[in-house]
Amino acid sequence: MPEKTVTLMDENTRRYYLDVMGIQCWESLSPAKQFVEPSKVAASFSGDVLSFPLLEAAIQQCDKCCLHEGRRQAISGRGNLSAELMFLLLAPDAADDKAATICSGEANDLLAKMMAAINLSIDDVYISSLLKCAVPATHTVSTTEMHHCRDYLKHQIQLIQPKLLVVLGETAARCLLQENLSLDDIRSVTNTSAEQKQFESIPLFSSYSPQELMQQPDNKRKSWLDLQKIQKIIQA
Repeated sequence: MPEKTVTLMDENTRRYYLDVMGIQCWESLSPAKQFVEPSKVAASFSGDVLSFPLLEAAIQQCDKCCLHEGRRQAISGRGNLSAELMFLLLAPDAADDKAATICSGEANDLLAKMMAAINLSIDDVYISSLLKCAVPATHTVSTTEMHHCRDYLKHQIQLIQPKLLVVLGETAARCLLQENLSLDDIRSVTNTSAEQKQFESIPLFSSYSPQELMQQPDNKRKSWLDLQKIQKIIQA
């Protein structure tokens, strides 16, 4: 039996016939947004090797807690994947959820100015959060929610391997350190202690979040002192 010859259809012709048949033309999803089989995601978390695309897929598909019910999308983070400096916020807020990026709007503008003050671009750092879904303003974060997102954060840190982790905000610092202290008390432990606290074997620092600084500008002086210490650590 003679072998069949398959003639490939060029893109314009394909679109023409799809249009005639009333079928809407489609575009391939970018690799970061493609669906990854849950089995592959699960396998990636059980092994030693994990890629950013698989981690992103796992975060996007996560439905382990109730926070996924109110989100537009999960937000893993943004910035330099080889950054020496990694910032950790508590979670995306409603504006971040709408913008599909962590630390958006005025918070982004303020953090960019803070980075410029220590001769860094905001594109030089990596910004992420303890929780990957937007948290309503009146919602109290639970230990269950923190637990479900903790592995995602650990994998991010292992992939990026920053020189310093900086947790921003009182609630984020409390949740990460599991300490019911004020931010100033936490800062006195993480930022001045002779024995540097660590998370995932990375030195840990704490300071004010951009949102807190916008609400309480008086804390900008203490934030500037923190930034100067961060600069010395990064340049050491």
